[in-house]
Order: sequence, then C-alpha cells, then structure tokens
Amino acid sequence: MQKKVTEQYVVPAVSFAEAEARLVNEMVHYLSGEFDVVEIDRCVFKEVLFMDWANKVLEKDSEELAKAVRNKDRAAFDKWDKESLEDKFDKGADSLWYKAKLQFITFDENTEKEKRSNVYYLVEGVSLESARKNIDEVMGGTMIDYVICSVSETKIMDVFEYSSKKEEDKS
Repeated sequence: MQKKVTEQYVVPAVSFAEAEARLVNEMVHYLSGEFDVVEIDRCVFKEVLFMDWANKVLEKDSEELAKAVRNKDRAAFDKWDKESLEDKFDKGADSLWYKAKLQFITFDENTEKEKRSNVYYLVEGVSLESARKNIDEVMGGTMIDYVICSVSETKIMDVFEYSSKKEEDKS
C-alpha cells in the first residue's frame, strides 16, 4: 500500500528553481513512483556541520571490540573481524539533524561592552550529545568565543551537499 509522506531536505541553491531541480535530481535515485516538491523555504543556517562518520564508526567498533575481548566472546570478535568497513557504515546509527543557536561573543573596545550575535547552524549527530560534541569539535578549532544557547532536533531527513554541474554530469 502506498502512503503519502512529507519530508524535509536541505539543498544548496541560489534560486528556488535551482533548489527544486537539485532536489529532484537527488531524490530520483532514492524513490520510485511520483513525488512532488510542495514547498521551498530559505534556511537561516550560517553553515552545515557534518558528522565525521569514519571516526564515529571506528569509535563504536573499538568499544564493541574491547567488550568482546573483555568478555572473552570469540563469536562477537569473529563477527567484528569479518565485517567490512562499508558494512559497518551501513549498520551505523542513523544521523539526525539539529538546529543549533550559538552566540558569538565579541568585545567592543569603544563602549567597553560585550556584544553577542546569534548564529544558527545545522548540525548532524546520532544524538543530542553527539551534535553538541560536533559543534565543540568544529568551533574549538576557531578563535571565536561562543556559547551554545540551544540545540534542538529538526524534522530534516537529509542534507545534500553542493556539487558542481560537471560533477553531476559525471555521475
């Protein structure tokens, strides 16, 4: 039985027409049958912070391997050893998308006052904690003083990264 669903996606584009074309181009690989783009809105996100999947999978695998060795569980160890890395990625936890509100803190030397400016990020994570960790990892590499004001789960299903027309033609 077919059922209509509404899902949210993020695609980079300079116009609504380009956004619709990019989304249709991406979704045709995942869907069979008809689908409609019913609404397009601008996002307020300054940047998208993707999760580093390789590290997350390896962290998870390291924990599983350590547990198998501690418990002398040969079957679990053999299973871990035989699976390919690609299979481990496929079996990894699904990512979620979080809207994060950060405040950048600057100091105005003329008025000698602290100024805070709100900035919104779209952050990938498998949990609220991993999204916050992702923010700290990215922002920790900058010189900006910041405060995480809020992090909330969104209904966004996926984010499609920008690819040039030449890259799209190759695939």
